[in-house]
Amino acid sequence: MTPRIVISAPRGMSGKTIVTLGILYGLARRGLRVAPFKVGPDYIDPSYHSIAAGAASRNLDVVLMGEDGVRRRFVKYAAGADLAVVEGVLGLYDSIDGVSEFGSTAQVAKLLKAPVVVVLNGERVNRTLRAVVRGLKAFDPGVDVAGVILTNVTPRQAEKLVKALPEEGVEIVGVVPKSKRVAEAFAYRHLGLVPTGERADAGGVLDVLESYVVPHLDLDGILSIAKRAGELDVDPEADPPAGGNCRVGVIMDRAFTFYYPELLEAAASVGEPVFINSLRDQALPPVDLVVVGGGFPEVLAEELERNRPFRKALLSYVESGGRLYAECGGLMYMTSSIIIDRSEYEMVGAIDAVTAMLDRPVGKGYAWGHVVGNTPVAPRGTRLVGHEFHYSKIIFREKPNLVIRLERGVGVGGGWDGVVKYNMHAQYLHIHPYTYNVLAALCRST
Repeated sequence: MTPRIVISAPRGMSGKTIVTLGILYGLARRGLRVAPFKVGPDYIDPSYHSIAAGAASRNLDVVLMGEDGVRRRFVKYAAGADLAVVEGVLGLYDSIDGVSEFGSTAQVAKLLKAPVVVVLNGERVNRTLRAVVRGLKAFDPGVDVAGVILTNVTPRQAEKLVKALPEEGVEIVGVVPKSKRVAEAFAYRHLGLVPTGERADAGGVLDVLESYVVPHLDLDGILSIAKRAGELDVDPEADPPAGGNCRVGVIMDRAFTFYYPELLEAAASVGEPVFINSLRDQALPPVDLVVVGGGFPEVLAEELERNRPFRKALLSYVESGGRLYAECGGLMYMTSSIIIDRSEYEMVGAIDAVTAMLDRPVGKGYAWGHVVGNTPVAPRGTRLVGHEFHYSKIIFREKPNLVIRLERGVGVGGGWDGVVKYNMHAQYLHIHPYTYNVLAALCRST
């Protein structure tokens, strides 16, 4: 079975992603095949994983996929790798309800029988980190907290911590010093790191890892810990059935980057993915349906507005009955305009509404509900489970036809999501193809 390790921390924003990328890149540079994974419903961190490892990163999410789904997906996508590296979400024991372990990194680590390496920010602290490690180990003895990587430390702090922490029964397998260069390369924006598809310096990220992170990791020690993982007696997830002649137009560019690799694989399984650039293309190619994923149309609103021919072509496609599915940023793009800092930018206009950007999250976290109206995406009664994370609010100027009644989440407001107009379905809810295959449903209805 593939050696594996989970990278976690006591809390979010402790340096998990930087450490994970350093491990992935350092081992890939050695010629090892590394399989990257991310706990939770995340697009951005996995995009960095893929660059560092040279392989697609897969999400492992108990809430969306169930325990069996997490194990089967791991076995499938880790097969043949020399090492699997799983980046956790939030703090090690943080969960969806804050009471049980449901949805936590700790739960995934136990399901995968994987040892955990904890990333500790060593700034302005020394002996107290012994108490933190002791607490993490004692809180759930079923979680194998085996190692520690220190980040953001000065040489003086590192000297103290390296002496003290092994007394808590953990190995020190990395000491990453404080670095202005690392902080600049991995600066956060409102939803996390800047997506790799939006960055002009994605290759420069690897240079930063090679110079400022990898030299400070004990890769041999990390490999040794990973080999402690237990055996998993589980069958891998089956591949989706192939076959079909459905041409799926996928709008993928700097504005729209939020796509799980499984969605692109689903597009290939039902026919052929056709990639479209909303910033550059002037017309829509011949397709059977269009998918507009999430992303940051608000960041590139001026460029999107400037490409008037494409916006007109997409509007004409929708108004003539073409099938279109949009999530979050895609929903925002399909409205009439986006307002940012008192500036308004024209969008497609298929939905008579204004998207207003706010300073705080409007919807954040897991969301689910049932389809209660007619939509090409799913039959009535279908339970759709996903997540939302948006700083925007849709202000409708027409009475919307809303078809998803939410049990959890914000959606477009009032406990509803899923705007259906013509043959277009647009929503804030992000859906993983493992949970529900939207493309298969849309292709069947074409």
